Amino acid sequence: MIAGKRKAPFHIGMRTIKTALAVGLSLLTAVAIHSEYPPFLVIGAMGAMESSITASIRGARHLTIGNLVGALLAMAFSIVFSGHLAIGCSIGVVIMIVVCNLMHMRPSTTSLACVVFCCCLADLLSTGNLFYGLLRFRDTVVGTVIALAVNMLIRPYSGAAHTRDSIVKAQRAMLPLLEQRVLRGRIPDLRDLRASINQLDRNVDVLLDERLNKSLKKSEVAHLRGCQQLLWKMRDALIGICCIDTMPNPSRENRARLEALGLTRGSDDPDLLLDTACAPEDAAVLNYYLRMFLDANDYLTMLLEQ
Repeated sequence: MIAGKRKAPFHIGMRTIKTALAVGLSLLTAVAIHSEYPPFLVIGAMGAMESSITASIRGARHLTIGNLVGALLAMAFSIVFSGHLAIGCSIGVVIMIVVCNLMHMRPSTTSLACVVFCCCLADLLSTGNLFYGLLRFRDTVVGTVIALAVNMLIRPYSGAAHTRDSIVKAQRAMLPLLEQRVLRGRIPDLRDLRASINQLDRNVDVLLDERLNKSLKKSEVAHLRGCQQLLWKMRDALIGICCIDTMPNPSRENRARLEALGLTRGSDDPDLLLDTACAPEDAAVLNYYLRMFLDANDYLTMLLEQ
């Protein structure tokens, strides 16, 4: 497992703070524009608050289109399904999901658009005001604009340094796992390793997707992607080693490379086989994956030192 400091039971990050600020500003704006239903501004603000500026703009665009479709559909359904809220909402939600999926919206954006549709339809049927849907759409747009402004003006996300630190930690965490399997004959638990590398993949994707944050250099992000791909290679090699049923000795060359990394068996007889039933093919497979792991580790170390 990956060694590290124990995580706090809760963490308040910058995105959390900016979301709370956007919600507060949206509610203050609702009072200023005399909105009859302030939660719609909150829906817009929360739906557009993403980890990066580019993602926020994309989310705001999808949310605006989805909410417009929901408001217009609610206006039409208030006429067709007058007095039948449950039936209208059920059929309308199906239509909303299909439309949002056709536009490749995220599930969270689709859910918010469906909420707007259901709320608009319920209030339209109770008030009889056909333009209520457009007023609620206006409110969500105002909340979306507020969230975009907050996300763009207050410390835009720049996670390059954090991502690099995470790559270094993952690299260091893999060496003890390799030692357990190759030199101790134990099968390590790789769940934490897989989870951390998958999270790194998502973090790098966010950085690669960012187009509007000028503090992020393309060369720096490309460098991080290369480092992360080497981590993939090390992970795959480690998984391959762990899948070997027997445990032969590493070759002299690979053993010397392991010792250079501080990984030793600690036995009086360094040539002692952990499993005397090993076939030559097992040794070939082990050393193939072990060489792949060590080569990727050396290259990654070189890149991280640049």
